[in-house]
Amino acid sequence: MSLSLGGLLSTPAKYDVDDACPGIVPRLYLNDQLNDCVIAARAHHSVRLTYSLGSSLLNISDDEVSNEYHLEAGTFDVGIVLSVSLSRWMNHGWIAGGVSRSIDSFKGPLSITGAGMLSGDATTDLTISQLQSCIIENTGVQVDLNLPEGISVNDGSTFGPNADWTDTSKDQSRSNRHVMLLTGYDPAGVIGITWGARQHMSWAFLEKYYTGIYWVTKNSST
Repeated sequence: MSLSLGGLLSTPAKYDVDDACPGIVPRLYLNDQLNDCVIAARAHHSVRLTYSLGSSLLNISDDEVSNEYHLEAGTFDVGIVLSVSLSRWMNHGWIAGGVSRSIDSFKGPLSITGAGMLSGDATTDLTISQLQSCIIENTGVQVDLNLPEGISVNDGSTFGPNADWTDTSKDQSRSNRHVMLLTGYDPAGVIGITWGARQHMSWAFLEKYYTGIYWVTKNSST
């Protein structure tokens, strides 16, 4: 396992990127109006990747989020595939805070359930400890999910700090695909940002409903 796949020799029992980033307030980035969770996750990630204590937060406008979403989704608004969008972020960049910004590289989809080994490429497998390292080393990771039916931005009781995602009794729903930025973890699970709220989910929930995990490497233009 290379260091680039989560190489800290040990990780703390709990960690959250936002603990070291005072002033960041979760935003919706139009995810209640557009099917733009991929771009919303990118916006959340960009704010944290560019964070500098004592400096102004990166201010990404709703227009910038909307413009990038429609550019990537196309005329027929067919949605966005996370891996394709990350490739575009790397190769073409996007306008955020009035500036063109790109990443140096990305890696994924990565697995935490041994899917890589089963498919013949164990280099894409992460242990939970390595996932924790990735979150720390890469200022968060993005996760692709097929959530169960019943969790929706249109029902505030199904997400947020008062609605821990722990129920694994339902099947994945391909019609409820979602992308979010994971910013931290604790012994019980992981912590992310979605639909303008901080979201905790159990390790079991993540393992059942994720379809891929991705980390990005920033550069001087991120």
